[in-house]
Amino acid sequence: MKYFPPNLDPKIYTASAFLIGFALIDDFSAAEQNAIGNWLITVGQVLENNSAFQQMMEARLQGETININSKQSKETGNPYINREPLMKNPKNIDDEIEKLKAAIKIIQEQLNNMQ
Repeated sequence: MKYFPPNLDPKIYTASAFLIGFALIDDFSAAEQNAIGNWLITVGQVLENNSAFQQMMEARLQGETININSKQSKETGNPYINREPLMKNPKNIDDEIEKLKAAIKIIQEQLNNMQ
C-alpha cells in the first residue's frame, strides 16, 4: 500500500468519500449506518492518533519542537528559533542490535541447558 491514499486532487479524494458514503445509505438501516459510521470514525481516530504521536516523536528527534507558550519563547519574542533536539538519536543502532543478538544467544543457550 505504498501509494494509498493515492495522489489525487484533494477535492476529488473528498468527493470519492462522499460518493461512497452516499451509495451506502440505501443498503443499510439507520442502526446499521450508525454502527458502520462509528466503526469508520474509530478507524480514523486510530490513524490520527498514531500519526500525531509519530509526528511528535520525529519533531523531538529533529529539534523542531516549538512551544509558543514557553518562558524561553516569550523572552526571546521568537518561537521559531533553532532548538536542540529534545531526544538524542541512538549512538549506533548496529551496536544495540549486536548486544540484543548476544543476549538472545545467551538465553537460548541457557534454555537448551535446562532441557
